[in-house]
Amino acid sequence: MNKERLETLLVKIQQLRIAVMGDFALDFYFDIQKSTGEFSIETAKEVHLASKPRAYLGGAGNVAKNLAVLGAHVSAFGVRGNDLFGREMAHQMKSLEIDATNIKEIDIDTPTYSKPMSGIVEQNRIDFGTRSKNFQAQTGELLDALEEKSFDWIIFNEQFGISLLQSHHIESISQTNAIADLRSLGSYATHLPLKVNEAEFIKIHQKPATNLHIQAWAADRKMPLLVTLGEKGMVYASKEEFHHHPAIPVKGPIDTVGAGDMVVAGFSAARAAGATVEEACEFASLAVHNSIHQLGETGSASPDAIRQIHHGHSIA
Repeated sequence: MNKERLETLLVKIQQLRIAVMGDFALDFYFDIQKSTGEFSIETAKEVHLASKPRAYLGGAGNVAKNLAVLGAHVSAFGVRGNDLFGREMAHQMKSLEIDATNIKEIDIDTPTYSKPMSGIVEQNRIDFGTRSKNFQAQTGELLDALEEKSFDWIIFNEQFGISLLQSHHIESISQTNAIADLRSLGSYATHLPLKVNEAEFIKIHQKPATNLHIQAWAADRKMPLLVTLGEKGMVYASKEEFHHHPAIPVKGPIDTVGAGDMVVAGFSAARAAGATVEEACEFASLAVHNSIHQLGETGSASPDAIRQIHHGHSIA
């Protein structure tokens, strides 16, 4: 993809209307120091010190954030609670100009991944609200609201054990200008293009994610398949096409948390803007290369960052 073609796609992305439906969460990071020498008078236990609290949209919210940073007009379909994390989620969506009309406030703890960081290493996560039995209270209404509107592309996301979208919802959804990123329900997406990572592919098939096995699954399901393979890049397969796109070699430390979300956002934005499969994979590769070099956060990629990486990669 040359510079002119990249510019054309970046301009078209600014005009897109993209919906993201699924499991919205907040990623809450803070630095932690466990060995302090200070002990609680009440419990006699050592006090841990925390600093630099910071939050980012997580789960389906990370996909929405990545699309918004790319410049697309994003509409979110999901739920949150009326608590401090839910209010932070609403604040961040407003700051990113994400349409949160269909983020319904219900009686749950807002799903939050609380991540203590020791340097650049994530410690034991403390999760809030990811197993709520009330999560599907608005699923039917949200699916109806989604169908009433017109979008250039739709992304369906499943993160939680008890998710907004259950297997019967996934089976009933039929879309071509869409992609589903499903942590455990991939086998039910029979009428949707599907993105899975290597581990998810192996879990479904009990086979390695080789080109042959990926092609066989794409042919069997009769819908496109995008498989991310980490440092080996990504593979797109359908009845008509097969494309393996290698990853850009990394330099220095990286943080792959949220990398799959960035691939989904980048690939979707490019395809919705008219990119070929090869161009969309390249665009997603540029975007994820930028995001994984942002340490201690779920990174993103602005148009300028993608331009810089494309230029550097082109002359390398």
